[in-house]
Amino acid sequence: MNIHVVRPGGDWYSRPDVTLVRDADLFCLPDDCTGAQAFRACCIRIEKAGKAIAPPFARRYFNSTADSILFYGTMPDGTLTPYLDRSTWVSRDFRSADTLDETLQARIIQALCRISLHLSLRIGDFLLFEQTPPTPLRRGDFIDTIAIL
Repeated sequence: MNIHVVRPGGDWYSRPDVTLVRDADLFCLPDDCTGAQAFRACCIRIEKAGKAIAPPFARRYFNSTADSILFYGTMPDGTLTPYLDRSTWVSRDFRSADTLDETLQARIIQALCRISLHLSLRIGDFLLFEQTPPTPLRRGDFIDTIAIL
């Protein structure tokens, strides 16, 4: 399974699957991180494998969506790092993607087609669409996922 994150500006990157956590658990920051940022995200689960997907057919590749949260560590120079263990939380409650608004569905289709030009999408892959603004977190904070979502 792969996790692909689409940033608000349209850029995307992939996170390793070891970042995925399904149950509420402690989130630990490395010593060199001064804090963290939590971004609310919309998760799309890929239902059909594909490569170089054309826009008219893109809707066939996803049917379900869930709420999710992406954590980024804040480095001393202010940059964010996404590569932390257990830093991708996805709800177990998936619902029909038909419930999404048209603007987000269009963004999903555009990103799905663009990403599939560079790599093959497999059944079970996640596409996470980061939402703004982030919730800043300090070292030692406890996170209420409901408040972030």
